[in-house]
Amino acid sequence: MAVRRGQDEQNAQEHAASESVGPWVEALLRQARAVAVRVQVAPVLRILAVSGALEELGQVEAADLQRDPALLWQMVHPDDRAVFEAAAAGDAPTTIVVRWQRREEPVWTEHVIQPWSESEGASRGFAIFVRDVSERRQVLQELERVRRDSAYFHTLIHTVNDGILVNAVDGAIEFVNSQLAGLLHATPEEMVGRYIFDYMDDESAAAAKDNLRRRREGAEDQFDFRWQRKDGSAFWSIVAAKPLYDEQGRHRGSLVAVTDISRRKQAEDELLRARDELEQRVTERTEALNTEVGERRRAESEAQAASQTKSLFLANMSHELRTPLNAILGYAELVIEEAEPEATQLRSDVERIRGAADHLLELINNILDLSKIEAAKMELSVESFVLGDLLEDLRSTILPLMIKNQNRMQVQCAARERLVATDRTKLKQVILNLLSNACKFTRRGWVDLRVTLAWEEGVEWLVVEVADTGIGIPEHKLPNLFHLFAQVDGSVARLYGGTGLGLAISRELCRLLGGEIAVRSKVGEGTTFSMRIPVQATLPAGRDDASGVAVGPLDA
Repeated sequence: MAVRRGQDEQNAQEHAASESVGPWVEALLRQARAVAVRVQVAPVLRILAVSGALEELGQVEAADLQRDPALLWQMVHPDDRAVFEAAAAGDAPTTIVVRWQRREEPVWTEHVIQPWSESEGASRGFAIFVRDVSERRQVLQELERVRRDSAYFHTLIHTVNDGILVNAVDGAIEFVNSQLAGLLHATPEEMVGRYIFDYMDDESAAAAKDNLRRRREGAEDQFDFRWQRKDGSAFWSIVAAKPLYDEQGRHRGSLVAVTDISRRKQAEDELLRARDELEQRVTERTEALNTEVGERRRAESEAQAASQTKSLFLANMSHELRTPLNAILGYAELVIEEAEPEATQLRSDVERIRGAADHLLELINNILDLSKIEAAKMELSVESFVLGDLLEDLRSTILPLMIKNQNRMQVQCAARERLVATDRTKLKQVILNLLSNACKFTRRGWVDLRVTLAWEEGVEWLVVEVADTGIGIPEHKLPNLFHLFAQVDGSVARLYGGTGLGLAISRELCRLLGGEIAVRSKVGEGTTFSMRIPVQATLPAGRDDASGVAVGPLDA
């Protein structure tokens, strides 16, 4: 077998030598960076002849290719190998372009393949002519890119929103895009060859001639410009113009970009008219306002004087009414004390008189407090007292009202021995008012008084909550609850009494003590009022004592 294989290789080499081309053809192929190969496919695969620049083009030596004919297929790039295999196996001449693999980078090659057959098909193969087409392919790609770029820029120039114009030194139009032609109600074809002055009035044409002179001097400008159409109508634009030069650097014309600002000009004119109208209206309104302000100031001064007079009157009248009321209460108590036990009717009548007098005295006190607040004469008298003593005082004071409505009261306080420095009388007045309201609107229920201490932002607060299980308050009524004369509705006032002053005064007293008051409630379940004031009242700057600190008018 070894002898037979050696004999076949010798025959192949002799056959290849017999088919080798002449030196001049070899030189021509190398000069053209081309390769010619004759390949036998059957009965066995072998290379019959190789000529040309195989080593330069494919980086493979002819001897290596003859020893291993499969290298001819392996030299083809994997992405192109199927195309080469199909062409090599075909029965008809064909030309393909594929990449040959190289150590550094592939090279594009053109393969001209010519099938051959001898001895009635017993021996067959193909001849292949390969040449380097990388440069030609690069040129074709560049030409295609230029063609695409030219079409792209042509489309771009004719579709941009701005008008584009190129004119010669004398103003002759050399190019105009569709946008500018459309703005001038013309077509690019009819405008090219005419002069830019044909689309201007005399004033604009004179300005354009001066601008052309500036272009010849090398100046670039941007300015507002008015054009004129064939029908006599005009439109305004922003023109950006710069000089154009040829390859020798000589001035050959101008490149002009035109932006339509007709709407902006129209808006500017409308704004100017609106500004003039607005200035006129502002002047008129200012005069009217000055007159109105003067009238309001006079009215405010008169109202303040009237309010002070009213507050002074109410304060005086309250004091005047207190004297006979105190006499009535005193006489009523004397009559009750001296009445015989069996005079039940007399005692009942006198009790009604005393109840009515107490109610009237409470109303007068509220009016007096209200007048002091509005007249800014409410004073703060700070004193130190034990918290538990105040709570016992409140319990004993409110007890009769609790018993009257068959309510039960619970007082919760874990700091009864704590000293508090504030206006004790006003604090008691606020809490007592909240307890009275709770007792008034609760029948056979609970009234809880909860007192706690809390720190917030470096300040210790006394927090007081009065909760009841009474009728409750509708949610939409809560925002106005602390306003003057505010009550839930007229039926509640008729059933439970009251003037709507207590909570408004309580809010102002709570503010005077440096705190705040809030409420939450649900109809049918009860109401909870919560207030908080500083444990240590803060005095105004420059005061060493706490008596006679005035509070401002009531904010209703």
